[in-house]
Amino acid sequence: MNEILRFIGAEGKRVFSIEHQPDGNNPSKAYIFIHPFAEEKLWSHRTYVSTARAFCEKNISVTRFDFRGHGDSDGEFSESSLEKHFADIDSVINTVKAAHPEIVSFGLFGLRLGGTIAALTAASRNDIDELILWDPVLSGERYMQDILRSNLAAQMAVKGKVEITRDDLIQNMKSGEPINIEGYYLNYSYFEELSAIDLFKQKYPEALKCCLLQVVRNPKQPLNKQYEKFIELFNNESMLDKAHEEQFWKEIKTFYNKADNLVNHSLMWLG
Repeated sequence: MNEILRFIGAEGKRVFSIEHQPDGNNPSKAYIFIHPFAEEKLWSHRTYVSTARAFCEKNISVTRFDFRGHGDSDGEFSESSLEKHFADIDSVINTVKAAHPEIVSFGLFGLRLGGTIAALTAASRNDIDELILWDPVLSGERYMQDILRSNLAAQMAVKGKVEITRDDLIQNMKSGEPINIEGYYLNYSYFEELSAIDLFKQKYPEALKCCLLQVVRNPKQPLNKQYEKFIELFNNESMLDKAHEEQFWKEIKTFYNKADNLVNHSLMWLG
């Protein structure tokens, strides 16, 4: 396979991308990989790389990229917004279309909040045929409350007590002071945008197919009831299933190079 590094222009800034192109073939399908939030992006990076290469081996073109303010792209994390994320995705898709006119089918892949943004993107476009979502965040409000809890936990670990409460953190953001979430500075408008996300309130194109995979650490764990309701919003070619993996988007003892069960389920669904 060929792996091409390029910077893509987005609103006058540079978005770093890596295209995984099957060697010697002209694939008709392309997937855009959308990364998760903050530290979850860091810990899942290697799995994203191995997954992209696995897709590529099945003659699917894959483009990974960093949102502005993330990774090797221009900008600061503290300047993040959903509007910028959507503009970055738009620039990446347009670049792939221009470079590969033979591609006729586009899919989006995402883990956690990356899956959430993939679903929001697909709901707003008419050129996305497929979604592959690994353990997506359905409620932005619940997720952002978990993010705030990570700040409180960090305070306990470092200082032995919580000196700045959750309400204080929100008030600090409202006053224009981004808060530190594991080294990432979160601004209030971005916090509010993410908190307002509810994937159940979106209307998805009738032809859009979705593969939703729930990560379970115990194979006997039941399917998430909310995921069961969510998959009903898509057509009957969609699928919900479980995949036995560690929560590799967190700091765990095992170095996670690849998620074989998730990848195999995804490729099986792709056929």
